[in-house]
Amino acid sequence: HITSAWRALAMKHVAAYLLCVMGGNASPSAGDVKKVLDAAGSAVDDSALEKVISELGGKDLEQLITDGNTKLASVTVSGGGGGG
Repeated sequence: HITSAWRALAMKHVAAYLLCVMGGNASPSAGDVKKVLDAAGSAVDDSALEKVISELGGKDLEQLITDGNTKLASVTVSGGGGGG
């Protein structure tokens, strides 16, 4: 079971990884991502970072984002109704 706190922690590692890629590093290492997080004054969770590196390493991030957007577009979302 993944907690929301762990998801948030992992997301900052994903964001730092993406910043590295956007900065021209096609395959960032854990050290590269740590530098970004350190520069932002953010703590590094080594287990979350290793998970991000293992899941994203060597993959075409543009394609992953495109695939994710396609999946999100197919999700049905309904409102809870208004109170009055």
